[in-house]
Order: sequence, then C-alpha cells, then structure tokens
Amino acid sequence: MNDYFGEVLTNKEIAPGVYRLDIIISKPLPHIIPGQFAMLEIPREDCILRRPLGICSAKNNVISFVYQVKGEGTQSLTRLEKGDKMKVLLPLGNGFPNLKANNIALVGGGLGVVPLYAVAEKSDCNLSVYNGFSSKENSILTQDFEKFGRVVLCTDDGSAGYHGYPVNALEEDIKKGYKPDVIFCCGPEPLMKAVKNLGARYEILTYLSLEQRMGCGVGACLTCTCKVAGSNKRVCKDGPVFCSTEVFE
Repeated sequence: MNDYFGEVLTNKEIAPGVYRLDIIISKPLPHIIPGQFAMLEIPREDCILRRPLGICSAKNNVISFVYQVKGEGTQSLTRLEKGDKMKVLLPLGNGFPNLKANNIALVGGGLGVVPLYAVAEKSDCNLSVYNGFSSKENSILTQDFEKFGRVVLCTDDGSAGYHGYPVNALEEDIKKGYKPDVIFCCGPEPLMKAVKNLGARYEILTYLSLEQRMGCGVGACLTCTCKVAGSNKRVCKDGPVFCSTEVFE
C-alpha cells in the first residue's frame, strides 16, 4: 500500500451518471489482486476524506475506475480533466483468491460488475459472466467483458438480453448442465444473498465482494465494520472479499 501521484488521461460518462476514469501513475504499479480497491483524492479543499473506488483495470501504469455520482465527492470527480493531478492510495483490501479452477462464473449487479472486470482481465479460466442492470441504458462494460468470455446481459425491464436477475440466469444454466467450479459475485446485498444461497444449494464455492461505506480505507476508523463468521471484521482491511459461508448468516 502506497500513495501514488497520478495524472488523469480520460474521464468520461459511459452511462447516465456513471463515469470511467483512467489515470496514469507516476511510477510502476504494484501487484494488484482483482477485487482490491483504491482511495482517491477529491479535487476540493473541503473534502478531506478520500473516496474508495474498486479497481476496474490496472496495466501499463494506467489504472482505471468506474464510479457513479452519488454525492458531492463523486460529483467533484466528474470535473477532473485530462492532465489534472491527484493522489491515489493503493492497493487496498483483500481481493478474490487465485484458485485453480477451469470454470468461473462472475455475477455482478450495477456497479458491482467493476471489480469483476478486473478478474476477467487477469483470468486464464473459462468465464461465464452474468451482469445485471435496471435497463440497457444503464448497462456498462458489456463489450469489454465479451473479450474474455461468455456474457449474459440481464435487465430488470427486459430492454436487453435476459429479462430478470443474473442469479436466475445462472441457475437456469446450472439446471441445463453448466457447473462452475467457483462463483465470484459483487453487487447489491439482495443479489449477494441470493448468490450465496445458490452456491449453497448446488455446493459451489462462492466468494462475495461486500459493498460498505468506508472512511479511511485502511482499517483505522471502523466505519465499515460488519459481522463475518460471528466476529466483527473491517470490510476495507479484512475484505472486501469474503467466502460466502462467512457472511449474511
């Protein structure tokens, strides 16, 4: 974990209220595990706390993030332009395990697809990707994921792809004979709970990347504390990735 100076390469809207931010780092990037995150400096004097963003891609000294405007901090990020300088603290947290698996199912919902893209980018396994969004208009990274495996785009309103939730699309495929060795999931809590239950029903090893409000990002402030295997754990320091059997008990 180190603080790096970065320079903005691009910062563009890719869906309503969702932006992709590409930053070139001033020195070689450290080893980054898919599922880890960074704390980004906000370009405002009155914003002391940085914002945690999942790492979407990291290669050739360029690190990419996808973020959604939710408040004043992320709104300030949208004003970053090419050439702007900022500090980036990374890599933080524990990512997805590097397992010896032939078939991996990635299940994402909304912005939860972002850390899963990092898995796809670095994986040499057979990937089946089930990404869910409210509509086609709000979907992101579909064509990017298609470079690495089979993608099932799911929409709540049926405007594109599978009409329904990604966990249902995955279960339908399992009933047809598909059996992943492991499931990696990130998204809203109801989706992760459903994926946890799916993994348990079909005896598939499952890992979940929890989404939690964070303050410091390094485990000091305890803002992101949650119950893991009956004990208090910090999502930023001990996670954000946990085995599904440890959470949502």
